Order: sequence, then structure tokens, then C-alpha cells
Amino acid sequence: MVWSVHNSQCNESKKIVWEVAPYLAGRGLDLGAGDFRILPHAITVDNMHHAMFGFNQKPDVMCDVEDLSLFGSQSMDFVYSSHTLEHILDYKSALKEWWRIVKVKGYLILYLPHKDLYPNMGENGSNPDHKHDFVNQDIIDAMMEVSGWDLIENQVRDEDEEYSMLLIFQKRGDKRHTCPYEDEKPAKTACVVRYGAFGDLMQASSVFAGLKDQGYHVTLFGSNPQAEVVKHDPNIDKIVLFDRDQVPNADLVSFWQWQKKKYDKFVNLSESVEGTLLAMPGRTLTYFPPAARHTLMNFNYLELQHALAGLPHNPQIRFYATQEELRWAEKAREKCGPGPVVVWALAGSSVHKTWPYIDSVIASIMLKYPTARVVLTGNEACQILEQGWENEPRVIRTSGKWTIRQTLAFQNYADLIVGPETGTLNAAACSPVPKVVLLSHSTHDNLTRDWKNTTVLHAKDTKCKGRGENEAPACHMMHYNWDNCTRTEDGVAQCQADISAQTAWIQIEKILDKALK
Repeated sequence: MVWSVHNSQCNESKKIVWEVAPYLAGRGLDLGAGDFRILPHAITVDNMHHAMFGFNQKPDVMCDVEDLSLFGSQSMDFVYSSHTLEHILDYKSALKEWWRIVKVKGYLILYLPHKDLYPNMGENGSNPDHKHDFVNQDIIDAMMEVSGWDLIENQVRDEDEEYSMLLIFQKRGDKRHTCPYEDEKPAKTACVVRYGAFGDLMQASSVFAGLKDQGYHVTLFGSNPQAEVVKHDPNIDKIVLFDRDQVPNADLVSFWQWQKKKYDKFVNLSESVEGTLLAMPGRTLTYFPPAARHTLMNFNYLELQHALAGLPHNPQIRFYATQEELRWAEKAREKCGPGPVVVWALAGSSVHKTWPYIDSVIASIMLKYPTARVVLTGNEACQILEQGWENEPRVIRTSGKWTIRQTLAFQNYADLIVGPETGTLNAAACSPVPKVVLLSHSTHDNLTRDWKNTTVLHAKDTKCKGRGENEAPACHMMHYNWDNCTRTEDGVAQCQADISAQTAWIQIEKILDKALK
């Protein structure tokens, strides 16, 4: 549309917030913010010139946006400006100053009135404070005077209540200027939203593969560090990373609805497991009787995700290691010697995903299999579970030392993988490597039903807060603390304590005996 006095609005950023939100990760500035901060984490910078129009919102930093000497060079992940540049006489110098503080791979996002859609200087209805009337090419020409960039977006925004243009520049590490917005668009596009933990992203790898099989160009909306496990997945063409609460929870639906319009298929896997097949703390399903909750939630996690994506249920979970990672893993395996290697995932991301008899079974492995090696994996917090094995060279302690990608690459060379419901076990779901999974809040039907070469262990007679008087084979609940999970004197979940060491040892011994034949 073209501006008129009847559709004039003071808050231009509200019109564009969900368009630019994917570029606003990290630490950044909102220049000339006035009374509206583009997103809550943005640092507002303003000289309060808007006060003459009745705006009273105090900025985080009060100064002229032409001089950002308070901020170091390459100190910001993004610089955003809405309807500000046209007020600055020496706009080229301002652009150079804004560009100075953008990090390599960071973004400069410019939203400003378009000359052909807004009253020009001196015309009836024009803003008397405007110093310039711009078209997109004017800004591009000015940006040719700064270091290298990719012009990601170059839009004329003239629909609904907009009369503006949007340009998004991403800083390169060299002096080249490129325009990827001009690249030929894919014939079919799909966006998958998955912000979950490592295991959630590994499950989603099956969805990526299914979409790629159908010819889609696949974009992932993910988050760090979880998306680290899929960053080399060849079925993903583009990854857009979001910080925690980058888009406030209350606004996520609005953001998703805006982004949905850009793709031929929009697959939202948020709460496809958590909140749907695992009750979230404080929500109604948490307070259902265990048997009723089991009736509602005993459905396969991956099958539901395939259904949400409109895909046939063809499990294709896979971790894609780079050639360098595989070479590293192969050498690490060679160092273990010729005997069988057991990878043991010590704990998951929730309080209930730790088994209390690990040391007992490792001791049994050490006694029966002199050439065996046990590789303990986990994050830095898992180092406490490694204590006591410092003087046993056949137990290799890697918690907090190996990255998640190193751990997943190494699993390709293991003879057995053992652990609770963790991302490492999920990554091996479709791998032929034998697995022993210690289930806790999920059932076999939920998680492991379609896994290859997998032995499932679960407590058959557990009485706890989530399962009641053993009314269901799993609680089907998310646990961030012990409020709805029974903790034993040993500090572990009751359902894990009820899987005996002997039960696990029988299955592990059977697999290792077979590996040695």
C-alpha cells in the first residue's frame, strides 16, 4: 500500500518483527527504537528525539545513533534499525559506523520508508525531519563502500499497512559483495521447527530424510547446542538457529504463523513429544491417573512426527559424521585394542535418566572380558559418575572431554551401546550396533519399537509418583525436578533403581559373548 495520513502509524517495527526475528539471535542493537523494542533482548539506542511526538520510553543507551563509539568493533551479532536512517543527514557515515560494530556473520537489518510509497520531502504529508528519500538501490550503493557482505533480503514491502523496504546484509570475512537473494528459488520448500534436546533432533533427522526423499529444500529452525548434532546432515539445506526465548513463548504462535507463509510445507515438531506424548509439569495431563495417561500417550514418538510431516512411517534416524570425525573415531577405536568396546552413556538431560548399578556391571565386564574396554560418555556433570575408575586403564573416561559429535561418531565403532533414554542412544536407533536401553518415562512402544538390534530393559513392578501403584508401564511425564518422580535413597529415579544389575548383566553378557565368537 501507499502511505496516507489515515494509515500512518508510529510503530513501524511491529509490522516487520516476525519477518526479521530469525536474524536477531545473540546480542544486538535496536537503533532509534522509540517506544517499541523489536524483541525483548535487543539493546535499544535512542537520543529521545521521538519525545517531541509524545514517546516517553527511555532507551537502554541514550545517544545519537550516528556515534556508537560506546560499542567495540565487531561486538554485536546484529544491528537493527527501523525508519531511522532517513533522518540522518550523513547517512553513509552512519552506515559505516553501524557496520563497524557488526561481527563477521552478523547482520545489519534496515527497514525504512520507500520513496515510491511514502510522501517525499516537501510533499503534503511528508515527515519534516526526513533528510532523504530512498529506494533500495540507494542503500545498496552506499553499502558498496564498506567491507564484504551478502545481501540476504532486498524487499519492497507494500502490502497490508506497509510502505517500506527491507534490506538485510550479512557481514563476510572478506571484501566481496554478493546478492544471494537473487539466487534461483527451490521448487519445493519445507521448514521444520525443532528446538528440543539432542535426542529430539536425532529423531527429527528421520523427518529431514523423508522430506528430502520427496524433493523438498529443507530448512531447520533449531537452537544451540542441540542442533550441533545435525549440522552436517545432508538432508538439511539451511539451519536457522534461535537462542532460548529469542522469540518470547507468548509470541511463538504469531511468529510461526508468519513464517509458515514462506514455505510450501511447514512442519512444527514443537511439543510433538513433550507436552503431547509426555505430560509437562503443571499441565492438566500431569494430574491424570497413570493408567489414563498411558492410554492417551502410549504412541510412538517418531511415528507421530512423521504423521505431522505428512510422511510415511519409514524410520531413517541417522547421525552424519564428517570424514574428519570418522577418521578421529577410527583412531580412537584403534587405541582401545582388539577386544570388544562398550560405549556407556552415563546420564540423560533429566533427573530420572541415570541408572544406579553402572559400577557393578562394569566390574563384571572387567572380570569376564580381559580385553574389553568401556568408554564412559556424558557431559561435564557426568564426571562424578566416573569416579572410582581413575586407576583402571580399560575404563576410558570421556565425560566433558569429548564433544557430543565425537561421542556420536565413535559409536559407529562400538560393539555395544548402553544407556538410558539419551540423545546418544537415539542417534544409534537405526544403526546395526547392538544397544541396551534402560527405559524410564517412556515405553518400548513410545521410543524403541522400531529401533534396530535393541534390547529394552524397563522396571516391571515400579511404584512411584508417576506410575502410582504400578498402574502403567511408564509415567509418560517430563521431569525437570523430583516433584512428580520418586527419588530413592541412592538419588536415582525409582523406575531406574527397579531395573536390577543382574537383569542388565544377563543381556550385556549375551551380546559381548556373541561379539567375541
